[in-house]
Amino acid sequence: MRENMAYNPRFFQLRRPQLERMLEIACGTEAASPGGVVFYGDSLTQLFPVERLFSELPGIQNCGVAGAVSEELLWLADDAVIKRRPRLVALMVGTNDLGNTVMASPRDVACNVRDLVDLVLGNLPEARVLLWSPLPCVEELDGYRAKPCARSNDLLRMILGQERELIRDDRVSFLDVFDAFLDERGRTRAELYADGLHLTEEGFRRLADLMRPELARLLEA
Repeated sequence: MRENMAYNPRFFQLRRPQLERMLEIACGTEAASPGGVVFYGDSLTQLFPVERLFSELPGIQNCGVAGAVSEELLWLADDAVIKRRPRLVALMVGTNDLGNTVMASPRDVACNVRDLVDLVLGNLPEARVLLWSPLPCVEELDGYRAKPCARSNDLLRMILGQERELIRDDRVSFLDVFDAFLDERGRTRAELYADGLHLTEEGFRRLADLMRPELARLLEA
């Protein structure tokens, strides 16, 4: 994250809250039960109350890291995912890559996600991965219209498509939830957002309802 650095052309910076969260995840690895479901991603995952909204699923573990970019998730994959030996990994990342952090392209994000999936499945060949799409943002509050960043709904929408092109593995499924957060005119449904980027309780419930059938299907496979 750049925060208020006077000069930083493109280098991601780890901040104290991220380091504390990463340490929390690493310290929780030994107590994690194998065979569960790991949610891995950025703040949209960390804030997602998955333990409560998916209480019917076995061994739910939230390993989201607020502020994370796609490359950063590779650094923590062993403690956050692999050592926990989940049956299913639900993964979404890319929103921060476009948000005045590393200013990556959708293709860059997809390449990092491809490497992450390869790393996870190379170590956990019996696991499955569900890649769910980034969500649209309210551009007037948390997009290029409001701040100097590359985050736009056009670019956010491209990420899942790029992932589909690059990742060809029968153990990987894709879930597009993007349009479910748009109104009939194609505008982001601001009432589902707390700040233009993160969801309200209603928004998270909507997301959980969209994901639940696919999570159940993959666990039954």
